[in-house]
Amino acid sequence: MTPGGGMPEIHPTVFAELDAAKNHFELFGLPTSFTVDTNRLAERYRALSAQARADTALAAASPSQLDEAYRTLLDPLARARYLLRLHGRELGRGRGNAGLLVEQLELREQLQEVSNRTRTALAVSSVLTDLAEQSAVLAKELRTLFEDPSTDNLELAHDLVHQLEFIALCRRDAEQRRDALQRRG
Repeated sequence: MTPGGGMPEIHPTVFAELDAAKNHFELFGLPTSFTVDTNRLAERYRALSAQARADTALAAASPSQLDEAYRTLLDPLARARYLLRLHGRELGRGRGNAGLLVEQLELREQLQEVSNRTRTALAVSSVLTDLAEQSAVLAKELRTLFEDPSTDNLELAHDLVHQLEFIALCRRDAEQRRDALQRRG
């Protein structure tokens, strides 16, 4: 909202700037940071979408770029990947981390054990809670690392993103198990 309470004014050439040179944060008028004001992001998205629909020349190409930028900034994992790219870091393979490998194996075993329990729904719920807590801890660490994007911090952020990706996979697996249980129940 603007100081007068209305919708924020959008510069008429904003979609002309929807190219590789303008990053997602700039497009939405947000600081380039892991921490995103999701209310402001949604407000800007609605305003930009309305502008795109009003301009028929823009309606064909710009909304998909706008939607992609919005989804990227809304999702913490996608946002972290994007920030790494902005800092010149492509997300390749993570550095070898024996502790992370052990943790991943333990999570997989825990998910497998969940399937073998009689109180499976409760166990799946517990796993999902643990995964959400781990994601929150990693997101907090990423916030700190991206506040000072030094070479060392970007390396650490790169590793944390790999951890978040694994947690996201485990979370999807646990959610699928929960959904299957609910369909059976």
